[in-house]
Amino acid sequence: MESLPEDVLLEIFSRLPARSAARLRAMSRSWRAELSSPSFVDLHLRRANTTAPPKLFCCPCDDKLMLADQWCLYDLQLGGGPGRELVRGGEFGDVLPAPLTKPLRGLVLVMCYGRNGVYVCNPSTGGEALALPDTELPSKATFRPSLGPGPPYYRNVAYGLGYCSAAKEFKVVRMFSEGHYEETATRCKVFVLDSPAYWRPAAGKPPPACIVENTGVFLDGSVHFLCSDGGGMVSFNVADESFGSLPAPPPLAAAVYGVADWRIRERMTELDGCLCVCQYACGSDGHGPCRLWLLRRHGGGDETAARWEKLCCIDPIPWPSRSIVPLCMYGEKILMRTGRSVVFAVDAAAAAGGAPEILFRPDEHEATAGEFEDTQLPALGLYEESLVPVGRTVEEIVFSSPATRAWSDVLKWLPARTVSELSVVCKAWRAMVTTDRFIRSHAVHANMAARRPRIRFVMDPVGGVPADIDRHTDEIHEPDISPKPFVCSQPCHGLNVGSFSDVLDFVCNPIMDYHEELPLIESDDDYDDDGDDDIFYGRIALGYDEEVGDHVVVRLAYTENNPETRSYKLQCRMRYVKRREWSPQPIPPPPRPVASATPAYANGKIYWLVDPALGPASATTTTPPTSACELVALDCRNAVARHHYDVVRGPPMPPCGRVSLLRLHGALCVACSDRDANAIDVWAMQQGAGTAAGDAVWSMVYRIELAGYSPEYTSEKTTVMGVDPTSGRILLNTSRSVTTIPRRGSWRRSTVSEGCTRRQMMAVVHDF
Repeated sequence: MESLPEDVLLEIFSRLPARSAARLRAMSRSWRAELSSPSFVDLHLRRANTTAPPKLFCCPCDDKLMLADQWCLYDLQLGGGPGRELVRGGEFGDVLPAPLTKPLRGLVLVMCYGRNGVYVCNPSTGGEALALPDTELPSKATFRPSLGPGPPYYRNVAYGLGYCSAAKEFKVVRMFSEGHYEETATRCKVFVLDSPAYWRPAAGKPPPACIVENTGVFLDGSVHFLCSDGGGMVSFNVADESFGSLPAPPPLAAAVYGVADWRIRERMTELDGCLCVCQYACGSDGHGPCRLWLLRRHGGGDETAARWEKLCCIDPIPWPSRSIVPLCMYGEKILMRTGRSVVFAVDAAAAAGGAPEILFRPDEHEATAGEFEDTQLPALGLYEESLVPVGRTVEEIVFSSPATRAWSDVLKWLPARTVSELSVVCKAWRAMVTTDRFIRSHAVHANMAARRPRIRFVMDPVGGVPADIDRHTDEIHEPDISPKPFVCSQPCHGLNVGSFSDVLDFVCNPIMDYHEELPLIESDDDYDDDGDDDIFYGRIALGYDEEVGDHVVVRLAYTENNPETRSYKLQCRMRYVKRREWSPQPIPPPPRPVASATPAYANGKIYWLVDPALGPASATTTTPPTSACELVALDCRNAVARHHYDVVRGPPMPPCGRVSLLRLHGALCVACSDRDANAIDVWAMQQGAGTAAGDAVWSMVYRIELAGYSPEYTSEKTTVMGVDPTSGRILLNTSRSVTTIPRRGSWRRSTVSEGCTRRQMMAVVHDF
């Protein structure tokens, strides 16, 4: 190698696959500098992609993904099958990425099913990926309940990737359209890769009333968006961030095919250097022909001289699919793909009557065999060999500044509402407070200071509209507190989870007015709750997975519950909050029957109370009056994949009385009501106590005597909510009022209004 001239070596290296060329950077510092230089990256991009066959990648079916620890992407050999492995796991974890765009200098915009997050990825270098901020739950596309006029939000978010050759920078563009309020205009945000700035408004303003649903297509220096309301196309110039417009292709009428109720679908892409729109009609009982239109420019490339020309009409009957989209030109033929990852080629000249040439069917190869779901965005797309990096993360860029690190150490102690208001000071602060690093740090430090617990009344359990307990009752707008059962967890890393009646589960951040329903999934018809007046209080639980960096929600439900025979059947579902869908994998339920008591999260585990009336008598036999309750603990570390349970022996409890779980001062506590003495005993598990049955060590930390305040305060209807660290007062909830009591001294009570004391009061304690 030393005898070869440097220019010869570079010529050889420039024709290697990107993954091989990237590995050569580890040979020496000089090679690393040379092979990372912009000149060599551009040379490699030109030389390594001169081969004729297009490069595609594909993913195995969902069944194989469930059996594997991590998904993988294969290099697709046209006319053959899956070739070498391109990507395995990596930044995407255990969720499936689906390409949104064609490769632009090697970079592809992908969306991950399950997380809904958007990434910039380079498949050719082993899946190097950059997570774009504020894409899993975009703030402008999230409904935030409010007692007054709420902030605007949008139903549609469309993304596009562009490149400015003059500035040599990539820009991710997203369009917010179809606002919830009619007067809400379309907005455009820009994110520059490897730049310290956050999402910022585009320099120009998009048309105010366009509705954009399709992914943007980059061509000739602009990102083009197809409007779904017949408004033509909107063009975003990547260099100066101005907007233009182009005409839409002739509309396709479903009535042409004799079916008036079919839905017309349109997808736009780039084909043979032109914008291409694919139109097809589909319904529940079939599909119409697929028409391809090309926007050709005449007269020197002037946009005013652009004209749509019909390329071909394809019969989709041999491969019915929700999505048929052209990929690229393959010689004289058009390469197409379906929603089931089938790849075929058609001759544009004979597409109306010519038979397609099937180039790839995933079910014909062992690596990808199985049942593929018919989807709009299958995990199949184009890629190209490229050494272009995706850039640094926002967190790496932001915290590389000493000034930003100093401000982070100041802001992490402030309440969340204050931090949210300060985030509009500048884009650097906005970028800083939205990073996972700052969020994790703030969740710890902002709640370390001794502050009074924040309590909010939930005025509308369905919409999640909260109201501060400290506000004057006249400001609460005559709340309509529902008589149906309501349960809400203690805060866990800033979020609360709860249930309203037997029909609604939700997760919320009351301080930030965030509220999201947790809808049931298809097979939840098997869940058999007992009705509105007998809610199963142990069914919904919330913990935090430190390894994944996300909240984990656990939902339990009985399909069989017979105390007479002690038989039961318990089902379990889990999901991460950010991924917005329940895990499709079957989750084993806890090894013991769970009682109807609110679960608690402490020290990285979720705890449920065991129901002694169900299951084998040997496992739950108790002998009053010195019996001890049992708990089931779920380790939240990688909970969805591991689902590791332990059985923990609880403290002694009276022979009759109610038992509830909660977290006080960071420790797991069990509150046992003594019905005969009308008192509540609060037991705490000592830190570091074992989790195996019999190893836990408990000590009584409070005894709350209510006999002197009966009949309004009874141990059977009063629950402990928390402790005020500033005064040591204990917060109690009687379902009609919130009361604070000291260990000795007078009581203080807060109610919403006299009209609410006869109904179920819904109060939530939350973090700062």
